[in-house]
Amino acid sequence: MLVGKVGQRTPHGVTYAEAGTAMIGHGANTPMEVFNAGTTDLDELAIFVVDAKQPFSSPASLD
Repeated sequence: MLVGKVGQRTPHGVTYAEAGTAMIGHGANTPMEVFNAGTTDLDELAIFVVDAKQPFSSPASLD
């Protein structure tokens, strides 16, 4: 997180990262929703590691 506060909702719960910190990822096939959890605009760098043999995105549920 460069500026602001980001939140990530997964079946494991909700985690947050503030400016100057990083957010730990989850294992393969974990659905997630990333959102602005602060009061200012976000400035972030997001990196996703994907398997070229698998579809990048498919319908998912956080239930």
